[in-house]
Amino acid sequence: MPRGPIDGPRLASLDNITDPAVWGTITQTIVLTLTLVIFILSFRSQEKTSKENAYQKVLDDTTDAMRMLVTNPDLAMIQVEMARTIAPASRTASLSKEEMGIRNYLLLLYGIFERAYMLYSRKWIDKEAWSQWATWLETMMKHPLFVEVHSSSIGMFDRPFQDYVNQLLDRKSAK
Repeated sequence: MPRGPIDGPRLASLDNITDPAVWGTITQTIVLTLTLVIFILSFRSQEKTSKENAYQKVLDDTTDAMRMLVTNPDLAMIQVEMARTIAPASRTASLSKEEMGIRNYLLLLYGIFERAYMLYSRKWIDKEAWSQWATWLETMMKHPLFVEVHSSSIGMFDRPFQDYVNQLLDRKSAK
């Protein structure tokens, strides 16, 4: 069967596929492509870790600031003054120094519970570990100032966590 001009080059290129140099080039191309993909994925992972570490630092600083309110009750006057200005009808504006200490301790715990919830929602801690945190949270919710802490901090904490607390409070009030 005669070969036309189209069949000739196609068959010639198929003959080249058995050439070790062609296989070497194909292998190098595959290895280089895989190396670039791995490098890009590794870079993205490092960038995500850096962002998470930066956010964790902010959360740590926030916890330290809340801790200062607990250890130095005089700083609580800032909150009282803000409450009088922003929400004069809020309970915070009329709390005693001792009650402000308790409120600020609950606020500190609220932030810690939020962080634990975030770890659970990201599946960094398992359900069993979270259930211990949830039990502690539900115990702290029984304190009369907890509802005030929660309602006065709407929008200042992670929304899914605050929705979770809202659900718990709704269940509690339905009983």
